[in-house]
Amino acid sequence: MTSLSNLPKTLLLATVLTAAAACSSKPVVQDFPATANPTEEITNLENEVKTAESNQVNVLSPRNFKEAHEALEDAKKMNMKGKDAEDTLHQVALGKAYLNNANAVAEVARNNIEDVIAAREAAVVAGAPSYFGKDFKNADEDFTDLTKDIEKNKLSGIPKERSELQKHYLDLELKAIKEKHLKGSREGIKTAKKEKAQKYAPRTLAIAEKSYADTEAYITANRHNTSGIEARAKETSIAVEHAVNINRISQNQKNLPPEELALMIEQEKMRVAAKESQLETVNDELQTTQSALDRQKDATAAAAASLGMTKEAYEAQKRLNEKYETARKEFDPSEAEVYKQGDALLIRLKGMEFPSSKATITERNKPLLNKVQKVMEEFGSSAVTIEGHTDSVGGKKVNDRLSQNRAQAVKDYLQSSGGGIESSAKIEAVGYGYQKPLATNKTADGRAQNRRVDIVIKPQSTEL
Repeated sequence: MTSLSNLPKTLLLATVLTAAAACSSKPVVQDFPATANPTEEITNLENEVKTAESNQVNVLSPRNFKEAHEALEDAKKMNMKGKDAEDTLHQVALGKAYLNNANAVAEVARNNIEDVIAAREAAVVAGAPSYFGKDFKNADEDFTDLTKDIEKNKLSGIPKERSELQKHYLDLELKAIKEKHLKGSREGIKTAKKEKAQKYAPRTLAIAEKSYADTEAYITANRHNTSGIEARAKETSIAVEHAVNINRISQNQKNLPPEELALMIEQEKMRVAAKESQLETVNDELQTTQSALDRQKDATAAAAASLGMTKEAYEAQKRLNEKYETARKEFDPSEAEVYKQGDALLIRLKGMEFPSSKATITERNKPLLNKVQKVMEEFGSSAVTIEGHTDSVGGKKVNDRLSQNRAQAVKDYLQSSGGGIESSAKIEAVGYGYQKPLATNKTADGRAQNRRVDIVIKPQSTEL
C-alpha cells in the first residue's frame, strides 16, 4: 500500500482536501478497544488538542478543531458523571477523528496560504492587535473565512482572497510600526498647531513636520530596519518638542522682560543641544560598539524565539521579506500576484497572454517579462522554475506540449534579453498541462485562472 508520505505533493494535498471535505458532518471514527481507560485517553486527547492549538490549528482549521474540542469537553463531562465507558471512549475517538482532520487541513492551509500566515505573524510582532485591534480583528475574521473555505475544499477564490488578506496584514504591520515610533511626535505636532504654531513659530513647525514626513517615508521603505527607524524617530521627536517650546516662548515674549526672554531662548538651545548630543551618542553606539551589536542580536534572538525560529532562520526570513516587498511593489495587481512559498518566491503572471493554442511571446507581454527580469536580477544567483499551466480543454498530450512550449518561450525570452541576470542562475522550464488547476475547469472563469505561467525563484542560502 502506498503511504501518504510517498504521494506527489499535489496529489497529497488533493487527497487530504477531498478527505476533509468528505467529512463535512462526522469523520470516520476509529473506536478504542474495550480495555482502554477513558481517563487516560481523555488526558491524551487533551494534550493533543493543546499541541494543535500551539501550532495554530485552531485558526487554520477552525471548524474541525472546534468539533474536536467540543467532543473532548463532552467526554470529560461524561467521565465525571460516571457514564458508560464505551460511550465515553467513543466520544474521545470522535474528538481524535476531528483533530486528525484539523491537523491535515492545517497542513494544507500552510502550503496554500503560507505567505498570509507569515504576514499575520509579522503584524502580531509589530503590535497591530494592540494599536489597531478592530482592524486586526476584521482581518482575522477574513482569515477564518479563508481557512473555512480550505476546509470545505472551496479553492477557486483562494488566490484573490489570499492576495488581499496578505496585503491587509502587511499594511497593518506597517501602520503598527509607524504608530509605535511616531505617535508621540504626531500628537506633539497636533498640540503645536492647536496652540497656533503656524502663526507664532511657522519655520520651526515646518522643520518638525518635514522631519515627521521624512521619518514616515523612511519607515515605509525600511520597515524592518529597527535601529535606523529608532534614530530617525528620536530626531523627529526632538524637532517636534522644539517646535512646541519655541511656539510657547514666542507667544510669551510680550509679557517677559528682555533678559528673561533671552534666558528662556538660551535654555531651549541648551536643551536641544543636549538632546542632539544624546542622539549622536546613541547613533555612535549603534554603529561602533559591541554592546549595541549584542543588543541587536538579543532583540533578533528574542523575536526569532517568539516565532519558534532559530536566529539564523529569522534573519534569512527578514532578508527574504525585504526582497519580497521589493518584488511585490514591482507589479500592478492586474499584472501579477507575488507570493512566498517557504524560502522561494512565486510570481503568478496574471497579465501573461498567449495567442490561442500558441506559445508566441507578443510585444504586449514584453514589459511584464522585463519586470520579471528585474526581480530575478535582485535575487541574483538562484534556481528559477518557469511553470506552464493550461485548462483541461483538449487532450492531455496537447496540453502538456502546449504548457511546456509556453514555459520554454518565457525562459528563452528571459535568457536572451536579460543581460543583468546572473549566469549562475539556473532556469528550468516545466509544462504541467492541466495537472495543477487553481480552480474548477467547469466554468469559463475557472479555466481562465488555470491558464497561467508561474515563475518560482528559489534563492541560494547565501543570497537570502
